[in-house]
Order: sequence, then C-alpha cells, then structure tokens
Amino acid sequence: MTVTAPRSPAPPSVRSPRQWAIALAQSLVGTALGLLVLLIGFGALLVEFSDEPPAGLVGLYAVDALVGAVATLLVGPLRFLRPGRLHTAAHLLLAAAAGLSSWSLPAAALALHRIGVRRRITLDVAAILLVAGTSMVSLSIDARIRGEAPEALMLVAMAVIVVLALIPLLLGHVVGTRHELLVSLQERTASAERERETAQRERAAAEREAAALVREREAETARVRAEERAALARDMHDSISHHLAAIAMHAGAMAYREDLSAVALRRTAGTVRDNAQQANRELRTVLSGLRTAEDDAPLATAPTLAGIVERCREEGQEVELVWEGLTAQDLTARDRSTVVALARILAEVTVNAAKHAPGLPLQVTLSRWDEQVRLRARNPLPSEPTSTLSSGHGLLGVQERARLLGGDARHGASDGDFEVEAWMPW
Repeated sequence: MTVTAPRSPAPPSVRSPRQWAIALAQSLVGTALGLLVLLIGFGALLVEFSDEPPAGLVGLYAVDALVGAVATLLVGPLRFLRPGRLHTAAHLLLAAAAGLSSWSLPAAALALHRIGVRRRITLDVAAILLVAGTSMVSLSIDARIRGEAPEALMLVAMAVIVVLALIPLLLGHVVGTRHELLVSLQERTASAERERETAQRERAAAEREAAALVREREAETARVRAEERAALARDMHDSISHHLAAIAMHAGAMAYREDLSAVALRRTAGTVRDNAQQANRELRTVLSGLRTAEDDAPLATAPTLAGIVERCREEGQEVELVWEGLTAQDLTARDRSTVVALARILAEVTVNAAKHAPGLPLQVTLSRWDEQVRLRARNPLPSEPTSTLSSGHGLLGVQERARLLGGDARHGASDGDFEVEAWMPW
C-alpha cells in the first residue's frame, strides 16, 4: 500500500489584480497591526523608565522595528510561492521572527497558518522550536539589559508565546484538512462519473450488439423463408403450369375437333376435370404453406366488420360503425378481396386508437363514393401524448393493402382529431 503525503492548497497560479490586491492587503494590514503592537510596547517601556529607558532596550526595539517591517512587507507576496524548499524556508524564518519582533507578530501568525495548511508534522515541530528558541534568546537579552533574570517569568512568557503560535498553526491544519476532504470528494465524484459514463457506453455497446444480433437473426430467418417461398413458387409454377397446359390442350381439342365421338368427348372432359382438380389441390397446398400462423383464420366476410366493432366494445373501447350509401349485402356481393381488405384495415385502426387514444371515442364510417368504397376512422387526439412505443408499420400496412387493390390511404391530425382514410375501387 502506497502512502502519499497530504496535499496542500497550491497558491494562485494566475497572479490576477485581485490576487495582488489580497497580497498587498495582507502586507499593509500586517504592517499596521505590527506597528500598533510595537508602539504599545514602546509606550509601556517609556512609562516604566520615566521616559529614560536604557539604550540597550531602545536598540532592541529598533531591531524589532526593522525585522517587523521587513517581515510584514514580505508576507503578502510570499503567498505566490509554490510549496517547496524556498516556501518552507521563507515561512519558517517569518515564524521565527515572532520571538524577536513584536511588530512581526501578524506576519508570523500568517506564516504559521500557511505552514499548518501543509499538514506536515516535521514542519510544525520545526516552526514551534524556532518560535520557542528565538523567544528564549529575546527574553534573555532583555533580562540581561534590565539586570535581572527571573527564570520562572521567562519560562511563562515563552510558554505563552508558544501557545499563541499554536493557534494559527492548528487553524491551518483545519483549513488543510478541509481542502484535502474537498479534493478527495471531487476526485471520488469525478471517478464515479467516469465509471457511470463507462458503464453507459458498455451498456449501449451491448445493446447495439444485441440489436445487431437480432437483426442478423431476423435477416437470416427472412432469407430462409424467402428461399422456401421461392422454392414453393417454383414448384407451383412447374406443377400447375403442367396441369393448366393439359387442360388448355384438351379443351382446345374439344373446341376444334368435330369428329370426336361421344365416348372420346367424355374421356377428354374427364381428363380436363382431373387436371383441374389436381391443379386446385396443389394450389391449395402451396398457398397453405405460404400463409403464416396468423393467416390460419377464415377469410373475412361482411359480418366480420360488425364483429370487430362488437369485440372492441366488449373490451371497453367506444367504437361506432356508420354505413353511408352502402350495406353489408352490397359488400357481400362484391369481390371477397375488398371485404378482407376492409376487415384488416378496420382491425388495424381500432387497435391503433386503443393504443394511442385510450378511453376516447372512435367513429368509423363505411361509404361508397362514386366508384370507390371508403373507410374513414376518426378519434380525438389525447390531451397528453401516450408513452406507448410504436413503429408506425401498422398504418403503412393499411396504405400498402389499399394500394394493392388499386386504391390508397392517408392518415394525420386534423382539427384536434386523428383521422385515417382508405379507399379502393368498387
């Protein structure tokens, strides 16, 4: 397991005017506060010695002012240093100045805070030892100049300085820990987002592969079915063509041969009948093989239309079938293909309305107009679109079925309703 050092907030990489303003404010505020502390201390010294302090103590305050002015002016720009040896050395020197100069206390506090942000025990210990050492030196020199050396008082003063130095150091630790936690949370969030995107891409790829596999299987199935149907069509063509040719030949013989006897005519007619029956049986067999499982139901008749409407009503769908200029008997007298097409179209429009406009009424009108028979289905559009997925192949099938019979179909929204209309020759 690899242990990495704690990270600390990097100083601003772009030195914008705002960053320079912050650095300047840190230097100026530190200088003002340090000068105020120095003046308070020097005023207390004048009062203590009745405006005649020892020259040595005055010299100490001069050194205090010089060190403090340099420290407070540098503490602002030092915020731009990258963490490294120079950064560490500069801020340790500023921290050490706290024991030598009262003016430099604000700058030392800020330096200790920056050291604490880095959250390194060795730097913390080094900073505290430097503060303690310089404080001891400064207090010893002050005591010698005064001519007295109360060790207990010196130790108490040094302990107070060390405790005060620990405050900004610990605050820096808190800020550094918070920054480390935020960085860790951001990295975890980014990692989780990357994993989610990777999972989505993998899932999408798997779905595409599955869809491609399904399409391949469907294409293979369609190819096999097409080949089988083509084979059946060839068989039907070869076999039935043979029977039809035989029928045509014998029928032609009966039509043009006037010398045939009654026995020969009967024998020829029997041959025509047998070939016609055989052709009919083979045609029925081939067509049964070409039909799908859904086509096993008997062909529709005129009553089938009413039956579709009744079944929809039993399932709770509100459907109305209206006859205009046309009756079921009229349809019965027509070609069966027209009735079958109308039944398939009616079934499709009722299913389409139940799926996309559930609970709304559907009106279906069957009419004869000129030399055409028309089926028109109309239902209100739902107030909110349904979430039911639809490929739209059903309405395309309606149009294709109508076109195969010489008609056409259309569908679309009109005046707040959805309308499907199909027509074919009468």
